[in-house]
Amino acid sequence: MAPTFTRRRALAGTAAVTAGALAGCFSSLSDDGDEGDRRAARVSLISDPADGNWDLYGGLTPYYTPVHETLTAATHDFESIEPWLATDWEAVDDQTWRFTLREDVTFHDGSPLDADAVATSLGTLFEHERYDWAKCDEDSFSAEDGDLIVEPFERFGALPGTLSHPLFGIQRRDDAEPERPVGTGPYETPAIEFGEPVHTVAFESYWGVPPQLEELTFEGVVDPNTRSLGLESAETDLAFDLPRSHYDSLAADDDVVVRTETEPRTGLAMVNLYRAPTDDEYVRRALNYAIDQETIVDTVLEGIGDPARGPYAESIPWSAHAELPAYGPDLERARDLLERSSYDADDLHLDLIVSNANPHEHDIASVMQSRFAEIGVEMDIRQLDSSSFFEVENKREANLILVELGSINGAADYLVHLQFHSMGGDNRALYESEGTGVSNPGPEVDELIERGDRALDETVKHDAYREVQHRVMDTGAVIPVYYKEYVLGQRATTTGPELHSVPHMTRWSEFGYRESAAGDGTPSEGER
Repeated sequence: MAPTFTRRRALAGTAAVTAGALAGCFSSLSDDGDEGDRRAARVSLISDPADGNWDLYGGLTPYYTPVHETLTAATHDFESIEPWLATDWEAVDDQTWRFTLREDVTFHDGSPLDADAVATSLGTLFEHERYDWAKCDEDSFSAEDGDLIVEPFERFGALPGTLSHPLFGIQRRDDAEPERPVGTGPYETPAIEFGEPVHTVAFESYWGVPPQLEELTFEGVVDPNTRSLGLESAETDLAFDLPRSHYDSLAADDDVVVRTETEPRTGLAMVNLYRAPTDDEYVRRALNYAIDQETIVDTVLEGIGDPARGPYAESIPWSAHAELPAYGPDLERARDLLERSSYDADDLHLDLIVSNANPHEHDIASVMQSRFAEIGVEMDIRQLDSSSFFEVENKREANLILVELGSINGAADYLVHLQFHSMGGDNRALYESEGTGVSNPGPEVDELIERGDRALDETVKHDAYREVQHRVMDTGAVIPVYYKEYVLGQRATTTGPELHSVPHMTRWSEFGYRESAAGDGTPSEGER
């Protein structure tokens, strides 16, 4: 049903792009007029890459854009961590890591990448921003014998993967506030102008795979329908996160290639374990039995995505998805559990909050509302703007919080702590003030999370996190709905990039133009 339909779509789009990539035929960048247009491309992102507090990066977000690079990287399939600006790393002792840096890497201003520059970059970042989930502060970074030394304030086995997060991209710094982004990536930018698209040019001294284009422009287009129309009209060459409802029409356009990729991201309802009536495990389990994930993927998500069984997508190495039993759907079992709960039918009234950031989430909430009504549970839906969605008061008052949560670093450990530890970001304020939280099951789960967090041995870490997932699902602390697939579209005259599970980590060196047999830049019949 839905998974087969989605795989067919995904493979069709991927095959079209791969054909061009395997041909290895990029346009020669000559100076004649026809080829001049093919030196450059335009990319539509979901938000303005220069909008926000990015002063520490010279005014440019480190997400999506190809200017800054990290010490480590997640592989395209998200299965492992690979070297990037660092070639090797080791745990010297329980709380000290040594990173060996790649040689002959230069910043865009021509200065060398060395341990002192990296320590200054990361130390300055942590001096100004608090990232407790990375277990580092401004004093954690130093240089020793040409290597970078990192000393987290706690034992932290996930440090190498955590440093693949785009936020930890290395920016060249001196004593002054950076006037422009100066990284080591395949493209550089001369200046950032607030409110304008970000124009980048190929960095001629790039250490890695040379960029295929001479110029690459990134624009923020918040409305997904506008991104789709821009792709169809050739105003943009590649666009992220297109509407699922546009998939069929775009795929039918010979001038456009549509591709999908599963993210390490899950759409789910976080359940408030401390608010009636979801403080009763029988009620929570009944709600899980009522939901039909496959139908939601087929209908609301247009078949793009996969039904979820747990809180973490299969692409996350320690996901327990394959081990977790499916709850249902089973309405009779749900009704039976409600009868065994401590609440009468008149008390079975829920409050769900959903952000207005993702339109399809309100549709999913409506489907959940209908399913719950079938087992005798009423539910009100409150849609909030993104600025107030995670306010403590709203989290306290809601029984269910419908969210999309996933990782954009290779370790993903912070997700477990964020969601289910009593001192995690979703629970900390209420735990400290009232001794409660939201979806934190209690001290035994806290201990498991801490064991995984500290573990230097991968097997110990994975076992602990999988046990957390079993306990979370057994007690009904979440209602998993779908594993997200993002939809990317590009003009058929382009080839690459290889899709990354985390779209923020797209490697732009791979993006360029293809040549047809006729040499005019349009795809041949076999490539469409």
